[in-house]
Amino acid sequence: MLETARSKYLDPSLQVRLEAIEKLWDAWERIKTLENPADKKNSIGILLEKASSDPNMKKRLDYEATELTDIGNKFMIRHTEAGKTPITSSAHVDYLFHRMFALIYLLLGNRIGKRTSESRVQGKNANRINDEIPF
Repeated sequence: MLETARSKYLDPSLQVRLEAIEKLWDAWERIKTLENPADKKNSIGILLEKASSDPNMKKRLDYEATELTDIGNKFMIRHTEAGKTPITSSAHVDYLFHRMFALIYLLLGNRIGKRTSESRVQGKNANRINDEIPF
């Protein structure tokens, strides 16, 4: 799904690029069930916990996840019923694509080959990625 979104995004046609963000938002909805298929809210919480141990960053990521879900529901991305805001600019496709792709890339981490196994924390926090710089 992510590769399909990426290849459609690179197409010069606005219509094909709109399909790219539709695929990306479809992937987002699926990703939100990876950790706990029965409870999206709990599942996304687990993904956010794995993405950052810093409470301030986790709060911002949670806000971003909520905001992107809201955008998907209010704009003509996945749904075309009356009352949805159409996306009519290729520049808006760029903005939305990069914003969503960045969050997905961060949350999926090793699942898409982002980080090497050497960056994994050992022991009780084995699911957390250790690529943070201590201050």
